[in-house]
Amino acid sequence: MSTHLYAFGSICRGEVDKSSDIDLLACLSEPNSGIEPSRFSIYSHERIEELWSEGNPFAWHLHLESKLLYSSDGNDFISCLGRPVSYLKLIEDCEKFRSLFSESFGSLITTSNSYTFDIACMFLATRNFATCYSFGSGLPIFSRYSPLMIGDPLSISREQFDVYVRARILSTRGYGEPLSDADVNSVKTSAYAVVKWMDKLADAYLSQEPRYE
Repeated sequence: MSTHLYAFGSICRGEVDKSSDIDLLACLSEPNSGIEPSRFSIYSHERIEELWSEGNPFAWHLHLESKLLYSSDGNDFISCLGRPVSYLKLIEDCEKFRSLFSESFGSLITTSNSYTFDIACMFLATRNFATCYSFGSGLPIFSRYSPLMIGDPLSISREQFDVYVRARILSTRGYGEPLSDADVNSVKTSAYAVVKWMDKLADAYLSQEPRYE
């Protein structure tokens, strides 16, 4: 059995703060009960190879940012895979995240008992939309702050966007102070700017044939 362990994400970008978790990947040739799913994202070698052949953004993320921590056979499995194939689903993926944002925003406005989850989904949609869109510029950005970092950034303040980030951390890890009414109102206000920004970028990517290779 061969095992390859990697770090990826914020720790490899130097973006670690007190709210960061450590993203760990385990690539396994067969199941290993000693690798805890609560600590590692676990993939078979075959599935990683499939992601490479699909040009999946996660494959590009690992290709560009992952760091080998341990290899049972002395090889760097991910490095040996070379470059993933071209990423060609920018339009499809961006539209998917636009829809997720709209659905979550609609839920936030019409219900009051799931606002942390709704805002967390709005964050996920916004961050992933920006990351996918960034492939079209030739410089993929995987940071949680990618909407504020791309060439045509989202025009809300870092403080406003941090409310979205906090909701995601609260929803997935239960860490941090609960969102206040002022926080929720801030999101309801800034969300219209997010919708306008997504619409503007949609016009840009629909007028071309974006790809990343």
